[in-house]
Amino acid sequence: MFVVLTFDEGPGVGLGHRRRMEALAAELESRAHDCTLVPLDALGRTVAHDVVIVDSYRVRADDGTFASARVVGAVDDLARDLAVDLVVDPSPGTVGAAHRRARRVLAGAAYALVHTPDAETVNAADDEVRRVLVTTGAADADGVGARIAESLRQSLRTRPDIEIRLVVGPWGASDVPAGVHAVLAPDGLETELAAASIVVTAGGVALLEACRLGRPTVALALADNQRQAVHGLEQEHAVIVAAADTVAAAVEALIHDRGRRIALGVAARSAVDGKGVIRVADTIEQLAAR
Repeated sequence: MFVVLTFDEGPGVGLGHRRRMEALAAELESRAHDCTLVPLDALGRTVAHDVVIVDSYRVRADDGTFASARVVGAVDDLARDLAVDLVVDPSPGTVGAAHRRARRVLAGAAYALVHTPDAETVNAADDEVRRVLVTTGAADADGVGARIAESLRQSLRTRPDIEIRLVVGPWGASDVPAGVHAVLAPDGLETELAAASIVVTAGGVALLEACRLGRPTVALALADNQRQAVHGLEQEHAVIVAAADTVAAAVEALIHDRGRRIALGVAARSAVDGKGVIRVADTIEQLAAR
């Protein structure tokens, strides 16, 4: 198949859409399909390929732009009821009932578009907490992550052995509190997530990646479209949900409770098993073969 995967990215959007499409493209390419990744802003108006997958909040995949493709799919967690061949709604806990007009619907964390992890990157909970990673999105222009990192630094000032690391996105605030290590990760967060004893993250793709790696995670819903994922995982006992001003207390409690960290990691790996891209790729192949 010739597959175009197109997505939003940039200020106010971040990198999550790109990360999802990169994970799906990697799986399709492993099956010898020809994939092209292209931001929506760089996409021409005429797309003539076997399959087009659209991951965007700005445009609708059923608006006619992509009609020349034999199969049109959309990654959509906004419940826009798109009239396309395939809708993937990867938010944990969703059942896809709102996507009535799609030919096929794949809903829930079983279809999370994250890279399938190598066995060695999926770790058990650390005996001692040595590193806390804070990531609030590549477009955190309001500096929420920096404020959380500072609150953690203050809360853990008697624990200089615990390193606080803050992911700084290309379209976010660049201020990093003193004593906090800045992380630049243009190629993704897998290495940082895998090395973290505890992850503090907003409810985007990084949250699903942290769960896939079995990391004890404190999750925040910083946008309305993140609430389903955050609270869906909370119902699976896979994350602790906090607000920006309660994160430090949640992290401190986890530091002193290895049993809770272990339980969170086990539940997280169960909720997001890393095989979502395989299931989605299987469905795309089935649709394209008809």
